[in-house]
Amino acid sequence: MRIAVLALSISVVFLGRASGQSPDKGDQRDRTFYLTHTATTQQFQEVATAIRTIADIKLISTDNDQKRVSVRATAPQIAIAEWLFNELDSPIAQPALPHEYRPPGTSDDVVRVFYIISAPTVQDFQEAATLIRTMTDIRRVFTYNARNALTVRGTDAQIGLAEWLVKELVPEPPSTTHQYEMAGNDDVVRVLRLPHTPTVPDFQKAATAIRQATQIKRIFTYNTPRAMALRGTADQIALAERMAIDLDHPSK
Repeated sequence: MRIAVLALSISVVFLGRASGQSPDKGDQRDRTFYLTHTATTQQFQEVATAIRTIADIKLISTDNDQKRVSVRATAPQIAIAEWLFNELDSPIAQPALPHEYRPPGTSDDVVRVFYIISAPTVQDFQEAATLIRTMTDIRRVFTYNARNALTVRGTDAQIGLAEWLVKELVPEPPSTTHQYEMAGNDDVVRVLRLPHTPTVPDFQKAATAIRQATQIKRIFTYNTPRAMALRGTADQIALAERMAIDLDHPSK
């Protein structure tokens, strides 16, 4: 039997406190979860690490043979862990439904699971996840590759932008403007597509040209659908859009 303190898996992990919450360290209790729908040790470790990361649980151990996750944490942390366990270890994911948990007693702290069903490969999924993290400034993010499940914890504003981006990254996005205006500042988030750039290097070259000309600091590319997300001022985004039209042609 192999029992070990949980280490970070190879999936994308970004740690940070959500909404300034500070759990009461004097109210610790024990809880054990048994995962039944993870086929491999890596999948088991990914789910366990998602629970650790999103619930901010410091004392956690795993048993790979029994697929057991044992935690010692506060009641609110265990409530988040239980919700994530039920969400990520369910036999069938339902991407169309909202998958959201709001910790009791908080006003701007949301846990959400998005299923990036449009990503055909693990690399595509990881690119989409990093794009969403980059654009939203969500610091607590974890990916579960087997389900294309992106688990995040952030504010209402961050989760709202993340939801919009997930919808924009599908092959035929529902929006026609592909633009999201941030409340409280002059930031605009835009998704541009350059479908006629025949190769990834061509697409990356176009993205670099747009970055240099517009001075937009936050640009991230999603290579397979030739989509790039940009966050900047309205003027910067307008210039980027004009350039994208000019640059979107097959290489000669």
